[in-house]
Amino acid sequence: MSRYKQILGVGAALMDVLAHVSEDFVVSTGRPKGGMTMVDPSEQSDLVAKLSVPIAEAPGGSACNTMVGLAKLGSNAHFLGKRGTDDLGDRLESDLHSTGLVPRLVRGTQATGCALSLVTPDAQRTMFTSLGASAEFAASDLDSVSMDGVGLVYLEGYLLFNTPFFDAVVAKANAAAVPVIVDCGSFDVVNIFRDHLRRILAERRIFGLLANEDESRALTETDPEPSLEWISQHVDLAVVKLGSRGALLAEGSRRVVAPVVHVPKVLDTTGAGDLWAAGLIAGLDRGWDLQRAAHLAAATAAEVIQVLGAQIPASGWERIGRV
Repeated sequence: MSRYKQILGVGAALMDVLAHVSEDFVVSTGRPKGGMTMVDPSEQSDLVAKLSVPIAEAPGGSACNTMVGLAKLGSNAHFLGKRGTDDLGDRLESDLHSTGLVPRLVRGTQATGCALSLVTPDAQRTMFTSLGASAEFAASDLDSVSMDGVGLVYLEGYLLFNTPFFDAVVAKANAAAVPVIVDCGSFDVVNIFRDHLRRILAERRIFGLLANEDESRALTETDPEPSLEWISQHVDLAVVKLGSRGALLAEGSRRVVAPVVHVPKVLDTTGAGDLWAAGLIAGLDRGWDLQRAAHLAAATAAEVIQVLGAQIPASGWERIGRV
């Protein structure tokens, strides 16, 4: 039984390029560790050229990662993104089809977007993203998108860099009475678009908001517990993720302290929040209560932080299936 029938994720269609680097390398970039910085293709290429370590390539993008996770967990997940007409776009679309996800990738004039993820020895990732064709998303790209059969729309916070398109997606979902969940994505995003996010929340246009501790603090300027209460006054489902300390969730008057699944070694936190969201929404899609869905979220995130990148191997999905 599916609570949402079809889940439509909207976000940047990116190929992730991942590399293990030293703390000094991240410092040398002059950008904040653990954040996400928008860069042009030439700056991204310069950073890649400076790497003296092997790199790995895999489909990425925050909402895309979540939708892949949902598809693997048995939900009917679709992903709306925009790609280029290049070989990278072909590889990306082929890889997404192989996951069981239904990709709806429209074509743009720029190259397919790419996200460089630098992973330091403490497993923290610092991202440098060139959106490419994803930056060309326009409201007109929604003209052919039907909300018939869609039970939930999931948006990545990074779409706020294209505010008119973000607002158009929310408006289309609102008009069709389809609930919207937004994942903040990065504290950088919240810092830049705090006022816009607060306005949308005040207008109660969003069903759910997912934030980590840094993002919630940037949004509400307070600690996790009072931050959760502030967010829950504006949405039906509020989440503040606390990393290795689990997560706090609120749904109406219900409060849940989510568990954390300990792992032998954390290799890379890339995709941890995305896959946590996939586990939570998959549990809710199955009709589970908030506590049980949060346990699935923790188990899913635990698997992805043990591998490089956001792609969980088959053995990991098998373990998740026993939750």
